Amino acid sequence: MNDVSPVGLDIHLQGEALRLLPRRALWWPARQTLILADAHFGKAGVFRRQGVPLPSGGTAADLAELDRLLRQTGAARLLILGDFLHAAPTSEEPWLQTFSGWRATHRQLRITVVAGNHDRGLERLPADWALDWQLRPLVDGPFVFRHDPEPMADGYVLAGHLHPVLRLRGRVDRLRLPVFWFADHVGVLPSFGSFTGGQPIRPAAGDRVYGIAADQVLDCSAAAGSLARHGTAADRTDQRSVS
Repeated sequence: MNDVSPVGLDIHLQGEALRLLPRRALWWPARQTLILADAHFGKAGVFRRQGVPLPSGGTAADLAELDRLLRQTGAARLLILGDFLHAAPTSEEPWLQTFSGWRATHRQLRITVVAGNHDRGLERLPADWALDWQLRPLVDGPFVFRHDPEPMADGYVLAGHLHPVLRLRGRVDRLRLPVFWFADHVGVLPSFGSFTGGQPIRPAAGDRVYGIAADQVLDCSAAAGSLARHGTAADRTDQRSVS
C-alpha cells in the first residue's frame, strides 16, 4: 500500500491514465506497474576498470530513489525498458552485492526487463534476483514495450535508448531538460540512471514533450513545437546514436 501519492503529471495515452514522475519514471496505475528505462547499473564501475577515476555509490543512490518510488506507488511490478546493465559484469563488482541486498528486501516485487543493447553477460547475474528477461518486445494492453523506439503494428510503443533531453535557448542562458517524448506512434522515456548522458531531440510538430526540472514535470510541448518550426541545423542530431 502506498504511503504518499507520487508527485507527477497525469496524462492520458491510448485511453490509459499514466503519471509522469520527476524521478524519470512512469506510473501505470491500472497495471500497478512502475516503468523506467536505461538504468545502466554498474556503469561507473565499467569506467573505473578502464582507469577513469569516478566515485562509487551510483547504483546505491539509484536504488534508494527506486525504493522511494516503490513506496509511493505501491507498485506490484517494475518494468525496465532495456539497458538494465551497462556492460557484462565481473564477479568482483560491488554493485552486484548492492543490488542483491536491495532485491532481498523486495522479494514480492515482479521485475520484468525488456533486454536492450547493453544487456550482455546476463548469465553472470545471480539467479536469485528472479528477473523476468524478455528478449522480444512485450505487448500489454494498448502498449508495446521495447528498448529501441521503433513503431510496431501491435500497439503504441513505449521505449528508451535515446536518453532524450530538450535543449532550450534563451537570449543568454541554455537549458537541457530530461524529457518524456510522445510522438504519434512511439513514446520515449528519459534515462533513469544517474550516470547517463542525454541526447537532444528534435520533436515534430504536434509531439507532446514533458520536461523534468527539479521535482516537477512540466509540459514543454509549446517550446518543443517552436523548436520543430524554427530549429537550426545544429539541433538536428542522430537520435539513434546514444548507447
